[in-house]
Amino acid sequence: MVNRPWLAQAWAGVKCRGMSSPSITPSLFPAASGRALLPAYLALTLTSALWGSNSVVAKRLFELVPPLTLGWLRWSVVLLALAPLVWRERQAMLAAMRRQWPLLLGLALLGGVPQNMLTNTGLSGSTAIHLGLMNSAIPVLILGIGWLFHQRRPRRLESVGVTVSLLGVLVIVFQGDPRALLQLQPNPYDLILLGSMTAWSFYTLWINRRPAQLSLFGFLFVIGVIGQCLSLPLVLHELAGTPAGLLRSFGAREWIGIVYLGLFATLAAMLCFGYGVARAGPVRGGIFTHLVPVFSVLFAVLFSDETLALYHVLGFVLVAGGAIVSCLQPPVESPPIVTTHPSHPNTPASNA
Repeated sequence: MVNRPWLAQAWAGVKCRGMSSPSITPSLFPAASGRALLPAYLALTLTSALWGSNSVVAKRLFELVPPLTLGWLRWSVVLLALAPLVWRERQAMLAAMRRQWPLLLGLALLGGVPQNMLTNTGLSGSTAIHLGLMNSAIPVLILGIGWLFHQRRPRRLESVGVTVSLLGVLVIVFQGDPRALLQLQPNPYDLILLGSMTAWSFYTLWINRRPAQLSLFGFLFVIGVIGQCLSLPLVLHELAGTPAGLLRSFGAREWIGIVYLGLFATLAAMLCFGYGVARAGPVRGGIFTHLVPVFSVLFAVLFSDETLALYHVLGFVLVAGGAIVSCLQPPVESPPIVTTHPSHPNTPASNA
């Protein structure tokens, strides 16, 4: 496997979920070290760059494409790209939708088209810089949600990190103005972005419960189809209130942007992230999430009319610093979890 191209390794890792043979989840601290980790770090950096570009491209598209419609069209591109890759899994996907529809419905709402529409709605009244900074709150939100809903109490450094990062989120939401904090007058669109990040954090915690018989691409295709069906009435309502002249000016630039968001900021980023986490481990991989606001700020300043303010820097330092502090105390490493084929009734449920 070492001599195979890294993209092929990522593809193999994505497909392994649908295999009938047992698979073992990667350790939190893989054996790879030194130069062997360089390709993984490069892949994780590229992932952050693609995610950082997402907010800038979407913000520019809002000039002609309404937020909900943009999220729906973006996932349409994803589904068209996935369709030939998951065709052989069509029977397994239909079976999963019949047997586990409540789980798939919840995951589609938390991590599919509706969550993306929520992000676009918040971004339409906020800035690409704010969205990038909000992404850094996700690891902290995961810690807090795990504590509240999964009885996973944070340890000392994790508690310190959560507190510091929460302070950074408040600095961003209230735009560094203590008077707005005292008067409880935040930007409502920033609160929508925070809600979107919270939904994604729940999705991240619950994605391990996805049907074991589906590959990752098959799973994404199923929740994408569910999300498209659920959100279609909202899209039609939005389009009904959109001026006809705006829709007629929809051209090649807009289509290129939508294809970019679907193929690169979603699918390509997922492959890079899967490869990086498989080689470097989830703990190291999670730290690279905090490069997203760096790229968001860089792209927003270079390609948009947004400017960098002091409270942006302060908020990022607090959010990212708190997350890094949370990772300083290594977690207790548990033994690998063996995942077997779901057709065996007496085997434990997958936790991979």
